[in-house]
Formats: sequence, structure tokens, C-alpha cells
Amino acid sequence: MVLSEDPHIHLKHLKPLPAADELVDKCIECGFCEPVCPSKGLTLSPRQRIVMWRDIQARRRAGENTASLEQSFQYQGLDTCAATGLCAQRCPVGINTGDLVKKLRARTAHHGKAAHWLAEHFAATLKGARFTLRTANGARKLLGAPRLARWSAALSKTSGNRLPQWTPALPQAAAPIHFIPPASDSRPRVVYLSACVTKVMGPSASDREQTDLPSKTRQLLEKAGYQVVYPEQGEQLCCGQPFASKGYPEQADAKRQQLLDALLRASRGGLDPIYCDTSPCTLRLAQGLAGTQLDLYDPVRFIRTHLLDKLDFTPQAEPIAVHVTCSTQHLGESQALIDLARLCSQQVIIPEGIHCCGFAGDKGFTTPELNQHALRSLKDAVQYCSEGISTSRTCEIGLSHHSGIDYHGLVYLVDRVTRPRAT
Repeated sequence: MVLSEDPHIHLKHLKPLPAADELVDKCIECGFCEPVCPSKGLTLSPRQRIVMWRDIQARRRAGENTASLEQSFQYQGLDTCAATGLCAQRCPVGINTGDLVKKLRARTAHHGKAAHWLAEHFAATLKGARFTLRTANGARKLLGAPRLARWSAALSKTSGNRLPQWTPALPQAAAPIHFIPPASDSRPRVVYLSACVTKVMGPSASDREQTDLPSKTRQLLEKAGYQVVYPEQGEQLCCGQPFASKGYPEQADAKRQQLLDALLRASRGGLDPIYCDTSPCTLRLAQGLAGTQLDLYDPVRFIRTHLLDKLDFTPQAEPIAVHVTCSTQHLGESQALIDLARLCSQQVIIPEGIHCCGFAGDKGFTTPELNQHALRSLKDAVQYCSEGISTSRTCEIGLSHHSGIDYHGLVYLVDRVTRPRAT
């Protein structure tokens, strides 16, 4: 019988949706989020993370022992989540499963004192990162790349992935940026915020392009007629993204506010535009701009807004691969990045099915299988390209490693194909 005479049939046999967390309780498990998740097929999709967390919460309320489920969820649900929030863009009600993951990470983040020390002594943190990269590069020279890759993979596995795995795409250490007091001249000023990763990570030893991103960016900005200004005490500044990702929101917010205050001073109270060379950091700062006078730009928006009328473009014939980062998508600059690439190259390749590279800050080091799974189709898609572009230095490490070509920041391509426009 198709029709029922039961007046309460609409209240029976419903799919259980037990409350789990206010961040995800509106989820109806439709699965619209799944196509953009880098861990789908490796571990869990956003929908599956919510389902599993709901089950854990329901079993807890029923008095069941959930230790085994929670142990499995640690890797399946938390460790392999990139937490970039692309799922929220596809969700009909805007649920960001990454927010739930970061909230749960914060519950088990027990190194608050260490996080506080690192935040307070961030310049020393950057020095330590540079020392690590110099040591790794020294080991490469001593042992050779193939042997170091094998030994590094074995050590990483033995340590339970606590030790990062070396790959040929690993950057060399970049030289620190020294503060230079701004000169008095007639050129328009731009405040250049170099992100932590670009201040630390230079090109890899195998990269044909050996100019670091801060130097290349300054070169492009000066070509366009700008005076480049840096915020003071730059080595101590950070947007807070590393702390937020690891579950330390208090330290993350404190570092962001410290940086915003420094940018306010450097930009003369918001008079000068601020150029941030890494899109994830731009997004993080943009989320704290309410009530400020700061005029903040990522590379894509700054180039299309301020440089197109100052430079002449001569597109190259060689094909270029484009990776649109998660943060670029959140910033609404995806099509603008592609359009800029088409100004620079006669052939632009956008690999299908790759929405997030899965590197996720340091996941490419500590959970390399996530990055590998997300980019499993990349090499075939870019086989006719000699170079790729992006707007995140860490993403470019994984992209270079899994594609077999060098990925660089957008400014490398723009600088190569432009010259100052005659006035």
C-alpha cells in the first residue's frame, strides 16, 4: 500500500540526526560538500565526519564507551582534515566542518604554555625554522637527494609522522627581511607584508627560479613605480594562522591583533594599501578587519586593481598550470587569478577535480598522504606545462612535488612577462 492511513506516519521512521555541536547540527547529510574535500576517498568527507561525530555524541549520552570510536576519529576525522572550509561554500546552509575540527583540536591542545612562548618569541621561532631548512639542505648536499628521501621517509614513519618528510621540493632557507626606514620621495607607497612562510622558505634547490618571493615581489612593485615599505619588527609578526590551525585560538587572535596594529602604523593609519604575498594569511587578516581603516590586498586583487594600468603585458607561449588556493576561493578572486594568468600566457591549464591541494599549512609534512591523495591526478593534468602558479608558498611545495614541475607565486609570472608602461 503506497498511502497510509496512519495520521502520524510523517513522524515515524525518520533518519536520526542526533545533536552533536551547534556548528554542524543543521546538517541534513546531503553530501553537497563532498566533491571539494581533499580527504574524500582517503578517510572521511565532511558529511561523514559529521555523521561519525553525531554517532559518538549519541553513544556518549546513552552511556556507552566511545573510546575506540574516538581513537579512530582522531585520524579519520581530525588529523586528515585540511580545515580550509571549502565545504562551507558548497553547503546549502553554510556549514564549515573545518570549524568543528579546529574546535575539537582545541579541546586536546595541551601545549598552551609552549604556544604562548612561541607567540611571544616569534622571531626566535622563525630563526629555528630557517636553521631546520639549512640543516635539511646540508644533509641533501652530504647524502644526495635520493638517499635523503629514503632515510627521511623511514624516520618519519618510525616517529609516527612527528618528523616531517623531506622531498626534493622542500625549500631552502630564505634570508631575513631587514627593516628599512621609508625614504621621502614622490612615489606612491605600498606596505609589503611578507608572510611567515615566505620569510622563511626560499626556492627549493632543484627549482630553476632561485630568487626568493620577497625579493621578486619587491622587484615587481618597484617596476610598477611603488615605494615598498615594511612594517617594523617584521620578524615578530604573524597573522596567527599556525596557532589557529593547531587549536590555540587565544594565541592566534593575539598575534593577529599585534600584526594589525603594526600594519596600521606602517600604512600611516590606513592611508597606504597593504600587500600580503600569501592568500591564506590575507584571508586570516581579512577576518579581523572589522572596525579598522586598513586597505588589505592579496596578490591577485592588488595586481588587478593597481598594476594593470602601470605595466605592459606580453603573454608567453609556454603553457601555465594554475592552482586556485582555498583562500583565493574564499576571497572571491578565483576567476581574477585565471584571468591574470591568461594575460601572461597564451595557454592556461586548470586541472579538473582539484579544489584543495591538501597541504593545509604543515599537513603536507606531517600527513603527506592527504596531500598525495588530493593531487593524485595532477601530474597527468599538467604534463605539457613547464611551470605552475599559485598564491601560497606551502601549497606550492606539494604541488611541485606531485606534479613534476615547479610551482611559483603569481608574481614570478607577472614580472617575467611585463615591463613598465611608458608615461
